[in-house]
Amino acid sequence: MLRFGQHLIKPSVVFLKTELSFALVNRRPVVPGHVLVCPLRPVERFRDLCPEEVADLFRTAQRVGNVVEKHFCGTSLTISVQDGPEAGQTVKHVHVHVLPRRAGDFSRNDDVYEELQRHDKEDSPDKWRTEEEMAAEAAILKKYFQDN
Repeated sequence: MLRFGQHLIKPSVVFLKTELSFALVNRRPVVPGHVLVCPLRPVERFRDLCPEEVADLFRTAQRVGNVVEKHFCGTSLTISVQDGPEAGQTVKHVHVHVLPRRAGDFSRNDDVYEELQRHDKEDSPDKWRTEEEMAAEAAILKKYFQDN
């Protein structure tokens, strides 16, 4: 199992693993296809990553972004890092939010950032997707990376 801050991550929800990073589906996505990309080493802040980890993290976020934008019929991406508690970080492990976006998915485009700040703070299991839903999405996304 992988670690995401204080959480143990089941392999079934991980759809890509590189030498230094991994990508997983989100238990409470802000928009369909909202996924996370994390360094394998559980560090709290972006500044704590070594240059190789930064490079791999963002190469992985770019690959993942291309896939989720295509798969979820997006036309743009929001890529966000909340680095520290005052920036909205709720899990003490660096992670990149990758969200496929479409015209009109929020009434005000920048509302996505308010929703990102809110989505993990309202952290109650009754609002989470089931393990089965998450595993099914991860299995679909994993297929995009099998030949690459």
